[in-house]
Amino acid sequence: MTKKRFLIVDDDQRFADLIAAKLSGHAQCAVALGGEDAVLQFEYQLRNNKPFDAVFMDIEMPGMNGHEVVARMRDGEKRNNVNPLSAFKLIMLTAHKDVKNISTSFFKGGADAFIPKEYIGEKLVQELKNIQLI
Repeated sequence: MTKKRFLIVDDDQRFADLIAAKLSGHAQCAVALGGEDAVLQFEYQLRNNKPFDAVFMDIEMPGMNGHEVVARMRDGEKRNNVNPLSAFKLIMLTAHKDVKNISTSFFKGGADAFIPKEYIGEKLVQELKNIQLI
């Protein structure tokens, strides 16, 4: 079986590397430290028939926020005729726990999971099992 491919998007290098290390036993992980880089990596892999199985997205980033990045990625999938059943799973990793960001993540971005950063150590693997990603 082919190893899954995850893209971790966060402007905090240490946090992104921590998530990549936690997930390295489950998937091949790539890191993007901002929105533009994330969109470029995502679209490059999509065009080369090596799409990411999941994207782990921070919301607050300089320049383009996580919601904007997700919208561009979802548009890229539509432009490339990706079957919605094969679309990437979206896991929002953020310090925000407010209702607006949670509802935007799920209803506009199609998030599969929303994990506050403060609970990442205890909830990350369990949430990924819950959504059948690992």
